[in-house]
Amino acid sequence: MPAIGAYNMAKLQDALGRALVEYWQSGSRALPASLTALVGYWFEWHAIKVAISASLVIVLALLSAGLWQRYLRGRPWYAAIATGATVSTVFVIGVLSVNIQVTALPLIPLLGVLPGRTADGKLAQALSQMHEGLTKSAGPHAGSPALTVLLGEVERYYWVTAAIFATLMVAAGLASAYFWKRRIAGDPSATRVRFMHSTHGVITALTACLLLLMAVAGALSALEPATSLLGIIGAG
Repeated sequence: MPAIGAYNMAKLQDALGRALVEYWQSGSRALPASLTALVGYWFEWHAIKVAISASLVIVLALLSAGLWQRYLRGRPWYAAIATGATVSTVFVIGVLSVNIQVTALPLIPLLGVLPGRTADGKLAQALSQMHEGLTKSAGPHAGSPALTVLLGEVERYYWVTAAIFATLMVAAGLASAYFWKRRIAGDPSATRVRFMHSTHGVITALTACLLLLMAVAGALSALEPATSLLGIIGAG
């Protein structure tokens, strides 16, 4: 399964469904070999995407810097292209951060591949029992070893998510403050320099606001692991 395409995604869903059923029926906290192999594959796939995203961030950052320099040297129409390159750099940094968190804790993101509500057969039965275990504390499936492990993984995943986005939010906020300070302290006659700093200030400020929302969402998801797990496996 070297790549994720429509056909391979169907194969992945099938293999994951069978592995999850095996894990659920095992009554053990330890992941079966079939699920461990899929988690390893998901880790490797996103580790590759981390390397690609990191390389793309560097390329776009250098491109953005070069375009802004051309704008400052008297080519006004470069402003729009430079702004687009800057926004693209920020977007790819977001993609990089997501791939980092999936690489750090791949099990829970992998479960998001499950067909969920469209599942049938043994997988549908397993998901139904998981739903019962997560929603009925007095039910026969509450406290299942598998659920205990998955709930712990959900908590860790979303706390890591909140930490990553909070760190990026602080970085974006500091960057925005720096750009606005440079704009105010700069030469009032240097309109292009002021425009460049203003553009960077707006982009980083908006990014910080978005990251704040995502960090809060991650923290709230970590505080409600059962609800989050229901949403992930599509059994809510």
